[in-house]
Amino acid sequence: MKATFDIFEQKGVLFICIEGDPTVDDIKQTIDQTRNEAGYNHLSRLWDFRKASFDFNAEELEEIASHASTADLDPSRVAMLVSQDLSFGVSRMYEAYRRSPMTDVKVFREEAEAIDWLLE
Repeated sequence: MKATFDIFEQKGVLFICIEGDPTVDDIKQTIDQTRNEAGYNHLSRLWDFRKASFDFNAEELEEIASHASTADLDPSRVAMLVSQDLSFGVSRMYEAYRRSPMTDVKVFREEAEAIDWLLE
């Protein structure tokens, strides 16, 4: 199933909600879109993967993390919201690849908890 993306800002958090099966290129293009278009909040981002399925391998995760890191211009936080065990494990691997002094990344299962962390 082709992936669809819904991008909106609410209460100081940029939501990127994904449904379907995103590819590496889908994720990279969305990173570029949310970074290059005026008006998007880059400091607190929530990637919602609860309606998505993905099974990126380590090489693909590293490629996405590297791409995302090159776009970091200001200190920020990125929450990844997942519901499936496989998605949680894959996202935790991504979290490890994404570590940098500029950006904190953390994986969550509960939206309220993710938002609270983003707004701390």
